[in-house]
Amino acid sequence: MLKSTIVDTRVRLRPSKKLLASINAQKEHLRELPANVATALEKNGYSVPKSIRILKDSELVFKRPQIDTKLLEKLTADVPDVPQKAAEAPEEEEEQQGPVDGHFLYLNDLHWLNSALTELRKKNVINVFLYELIESCELILPENEFKPRNPELEARCQRLREEQQNREYQKMTKNVDATLKHVPEDTVAYQLKSINKQIIAVAQFIFSVAAGFTFGFFGVNLMVGPLPFGFRILLGVIVALVIALAEMYFLAKKLHEYDEVLDAPKRKTPNSPKVSGVQNIKPHVD
Repeated sequence: MLKSTIVDTRVRLRPSKKLLASINAQKEHLRELPANVATALEKNGYSVPKSIRILKDSELVFKRPQIDTKLLEKLTADVPDVPQKAAEAPEEEEEQQGPVDGHFLYLNDLHWLNSALTELRKKNVINVFLYELIESCELILPENEFKPRNPELEARCQRLREEQQNREYQKMTKNVDATLKHVPEDTVAYQLKSINKQIIAVAQFIFSVAAGFTFGFFGVNLMVGPLPFGFRILLGVIVALVIALAEMYFLAKKLHEYDEVLDAPKRKTPNSPKVSGVQNIKPHVD
């Protein structure tokens, strides 16, 4: 599985019943509501008065608030790691305050909610903070989507892994299984034959270049007539260079074919078992 880029980078919050109930209880003191909050209220059975103005996402513009670290340390100095209320709360209370399925809230909605709670606290309407309302909500962070790999690529990788495991198994059991002792690729004659092919290819390249220089230096002089010595050397070098470029192409092609033969899996013997994984390797018992 391959990870793709994150399509939706927004942080989402699944509102809890406690959060929606608190917002619904203060409807009479609110003049505006974000569209996401109004939709979440309506989906959970709460009505939104027509006197409240619905704000679009483009109208919610807030500056990121700065966190007072000193105040935060002072407030959380005596807070235990696991709150007792959350640990001792009964299951029925968790169900009533837990997150609900439906609409999501975003950071702009939380900024609006924080501003609204601040205004209500100044008017002494409530004494509730934002963290108390969202502690029972579910925070959903953006994640990468997984894409399946190409089946053809996966099949090819699996085949290559099996071939590599078979080569390792044959190499490991070569001294145990008599059928694997005399592999043609491991004999000295096979290695000498391969070296002779390479030597012949290099010698053919050298003789071809030398023959081209000889033709340019002596042959043109014999066909045309006496030529200056420097011009004869130039002709020989030009002809030898042309032949050298052509021979280098064919030599590289031949060496590449030889490397492919070496990289290919060894010939399977009739009695050699095919291994698909390391689990299939059985230890030898005398």
